[in-house]
Amino acid sequence: MDINPEVITKNLGTFANAYGLDPNSKKLVEDIANGNGYVENVGILLRDPVTKKGLISCHFPVNGDIANRMLWVPIDGKPVEAVPIYTRQAGIEQKLKNMWKRLKDRTDEESFYEIEDNNLSLRVHPSFCKRGVIEKYISKEAYGFIRRNRKGIFFMKKWCNFEDIQEGKEVSFIPIISRRGLQARAVEEVILL
Repeated sequence: MDINPEVITKNLGTFANAYGLDPNSKKLVEDIANGNGYVENVGILLRDPVTKKGLISCHFPVNGDIANRMLWVPIDGKPVEAVPIYTRQAGIEQKLKNMWKRLKDRTDEESFYEIEDNNLSLRVHPSFCKRGVIEKYISKEAYGFIRRNRKGIFFMKKWCNFEDIQEGKEVSFIPIISRRGLQARAVEEVILL
């Protein structure tokens, strides 16, 4: 696979700079360029600077410029630090170890929201969820708007984790900033007990 260090640096910088952070990507790009294993994707992990707990991670392939298609999650002033990350292709033995570790640690693992869009993958901690009410839904077009603080936030049916989309229904969602504006992704129905 062709690896272009300039494109990797640009993609990492675009994501980190949106948060006013330094991507600290020089060593990572050098490791990748020097061939330390087959690299599948690279990214940035935004984590709590005190607990080091991961909050948002962004992953993208090593061979494509996606800076103009980047997605961001508003962090509402939470303190974060940026750490560059990458994944290598694992051999069969490593895949089995990883699978066993995931099964063993499943009870301790917090669930994250996975958002995929054009070779870009975001993994978002549930603490970034917001609530709103479906204000308008056009079933023929499969899109609508969620009202939150007097603003209509665009969503599409394919971003919903439920089928029965109705106006007036309370939902939770992950706010995403894209080139086309604010969007609601990972939309879930709020079940009132």
